[in-house]
Amino acid sequence: MRIIKTEKQKDNLTKYLYDISKIIIAVMVIGPIAKPESFNIFAFVIGVVVSIIFFLLGQTLDKKEIK
Repeated sequence: MRIIKTEKQKDNLTKYLYDISKIIIAVMVIGPIAKPESFNIFAFVIGVVVSIIFFLLGQTLDKKEIK
């Protein structure tokens, strides 16, 4: 059973993954930089890694064709 059945579903999921990536960047990376007293290097690194993962998932899904 395929989860993604139509091109529109694929496009919507891709947009969702890109948006999640942007939210993670904003909350875990840019937010602590704007407020230096709450900066945590571990959270910063985790935020960068997780946002890259979501971005790459969106990129991979965007390249696939639905047959």
